[in-house]
Amino acid sequence: MAKLGQYSYPDIRFGDAVEIANRILNKFKGTVSVKGLAWELGMAEGSGTLFAKVAALRDFGLVEGRGELRVSQLAQRVLHPTNPEEGLEATAEAFQRVELLSQLYTRFEGEVPDDMSLLVGLEEISRAPRDEIVKRAPLIQKHLTDAIRVLGRPVRAEKRAEYSAGRQRIAADSLAAAPEATSEEPSSDGLHITAAGRRLSVPLTAEYIDVAISLLRAMQAEMRRETAGEPALPLFEGMDFDLGGQLDE
Repeated sequence: MAKLGQYSYPDIRFGDAVEIANRILNKFKGTVSVKGLAWELGMAEGSGTLFAKVAALRDFGLVEGRGELRVSQLAQRVLHPTNPEEGLEATAEAFQRVELLSQLYTRFEGEVPDDMSLLVGLEEISRAPRDEIVKRAPLIQKHLTDAIRVLGRPVRAEKRAEYSAGRQRIAADSLAAAPEATSEEPSSDGLHITAAGRRLSVPLTAEYIDVAISLLRAMQAEMRRETAGEPALPLFEGMDFDLGGQLDE
């Protein structure tokens, strides 16, 4: 089970979790022991990788049970919906079961945040150490992007009456027609950094000044590595910066 602070989140992508649930449903008629699943996936019964996959299925609400795993009704609605709308709603429900993703979705109002904003958001929500946040951010960012593709942008208050309680989300065609947000000048009482296509906009406090310094140091260290022809650090694969990077004294 992957964790950041007090929040657990799936250690595999939603599509991979659905594929495993589908195998359980088709090959084992919806019920399989952990040992049987280990055989099916070619893993040792007590392996950490198997444990992480099972935990991810539970995080998304796709299986129930402990020693014996049962494909949930939610998973069956994802795999075999009666109509496309039911499949979309079931998938949205699966993502909303992950509390960390739900909080990030609300914080960023259904928009995919830039890398810096995501790090700041994860720090404020999880209160986890920064090295842990940087290490786990790439997968969390992928989860959030997957979730936003399904959930879309939050429904505006004036349009909520047009939707039932279980359908308060915007379909893909609504997203295409939604007006683009207009750019605004940054407020004068905040801390704003724009560099290499990334933006950081946070309140002007001593804590956030420390965050900004760390990010600028990381970008400087990365530029030095590129100039020297050195490879990027493996820990930050999929990210263009290193929050833990330090300047030479």
